[in-house]
Amino acid sequence: MSWRARVVPERAGPLLAAGILMGLAHPPFHLLVTSFVALVPFIVWLEGLPPTAEGRRQARQGGFFFGLIYYTLVLYWLFVALVFFTWWALFAFVAPVLILSTFMSWVAGGIHLVRSRLGWPLYLAFPVFFTAGEVLRAHLLDVSFPWMQFGDSLSGYPILIGAADLVGSRGLSFWLVAANALIAMGILALRARGWRAVRGPALALLITLAGPIAYSVARWRTLETRTVARVGVVQPNVPQHLRDLDPVASTDSAWRATETLTSPWAGREQMDLVIFPETMLQAAYLDPLPSYPYRGWPQAHEWAEGIAATLEAEVVVGGRGADDLGDGEYQPFNSAYHFRSGHGLVNRYDKRFVVPIVERVPFIPPEWLSRIPYTGGLGVGDWQAPLEIPTSRGSAAYGTMICYESIFSPLARHYRRNGADFLVNITNDSWYGRDQWWSRSSALWQHPAHLVMRSIETRMGAARSGLTGISMIVDPRGRVSHRTELFESAAFVADVATTDGLTVYVRFGDVAGTASAVAALLALCASIWKGSALRRPTGGGVTHRTNGREQSEGANDGG
Repeated sequence: MSWRARVVPERAGPLLAAGILMGLAHPPFHLLVTSFVALVPFIVWLEGLPPTAEGRRQARQGGFFFGLIYYTLVLYWLFVALVFFTWWALFAFVAPVLILSTFMSWVAGGIHLVRSRLGWPLYLAFPVFFTAGEVLRAHLLDVSFPWMQFGDSLSGYPILIGAADLVGSRGLSFWLVAANALIAMGILALRARGWRAVRGPALALLITLAGPIAYSVARWRTLETRTVARVGVVQPNVPQHLRDLDPVASTDSAWRATETLTSPWAGREQMDLVIFPETMLQAAYLDPLPSYPYRGWPQAHEWAEGIAATLEAEVVVGGRGADDLGDGEYQPFNSAYHFRSGHGLVNRYDKRFVVPIVERVPFIPPEWLSRIPYTGGLGVGDWQAPLEIPTSRGSAAYGTMICYESIFSPLARHYRRNGADFLVNITNDSWYGRDQWWSRSSALWQHPAHLVMRSIETRMGAARSGLTGISMIVDPRGRVSHRTELFESAAFVADVATTDGLTVYVRFGDVAGTASAVAALLALCASIWKGSALRRPTGGGVTHRTNGREQSEGANDGG
């Protein structure tokens, strides 16, 4: 069998169409209708397979092929972003796509198995197993990667996804897959029995869509919010190639841009917090390392304290952190520093969810690969409580998210449950593309979309500062304001809002995802057990298939 026959299944057209539609559902396209129909060709194709072992093999093959198309379109930016820096770019792109496509193969095989052996209805099997697959890729220890889950495709339409405060992003994935499955059921019913048979799936689809959307619209109209802080957001626009070639010049460029951008605020704008992007201060470590010996970076401290004093506001800025381990050894971190006028440095937050390979080599001691460029050994930060700041309205607490930590809903939930009023996301997205339009990857739009989902799930506002954009404010409804242009210097002052009380999702977590994973696992176990029972002769009987379903009957059942 050729490699093409092993990878590309028969009648691959519907799978290709489904993969393309899934790509169009996500940013930067954000086509609304595609989220509700993208999986329909895949589902109809899978339903056309025979309920046999050969059918399951074809299901797995088709799932893998669909995954290749889907994840290539959504994650191609991994190659585009890294190819400027390292030959590892190809591996960093191909490996996640192959792994996630394998997961999709398992999802398709599992659906076929429970449909053929347990008779699970289509509208249940697909959302359960698809959502379980998303849970799997979000819980892979050091390489967890819940980037652009299906529910996130609707982040551009926040009025429709208010139910995320009940079920989270994966609950929305379940809902979308269920809607796709019901449309597929309608198509299959039409083919088999005509228009009258469509009424049942159509009514079920109407109910499935109407309930969550009605709730979302009602929450949109009735949600009570309040302004909790006024923040200044700075986007200095330092190009990545300068950061790579000369960190000192890069930091100096950021300082000069900051002076230009913030000087009009002095004496004119009142704000509680000023936010600067991730690793803006990259020329040296800010922390002293006595055993090295290294006395720290006092110029950076003086700069930040000067900004705080001039603007009469607290300052958050990204930089390179380090802990002294003794004997001239230290552990570096990707950190966010909080400065207060008259007090200096009051807090350092170390990034907890680090990027695999680039920031930290997973599963093995990072020093094993220390000689390979762009493999990192950053430390993993601890969970921190939200940081409270004085404001013109009293006080407020915020939780820090560095870069792609915004894709991890447990971190936002942790902050909210511990008293946070809003989120601060500092990031450097410059490596996702370049100024030229043809070099800008989809990650420049996909990355900030996650913050919209975090705000809806927790009903907290958020402020985002990107080194080269996109910087923005998100309110508790998921509405985006003060959105900056990419690769342009920018700064703005805006209010950040919050709500009172904890959402269901914050209180109880990913119930929809967990329940789907448990249900999928139990269904697989039951299917395997039933298959074993069917293959086991009873009373001298034989095992055979009847009407496409595995059955077993005894030789002496009728005399």
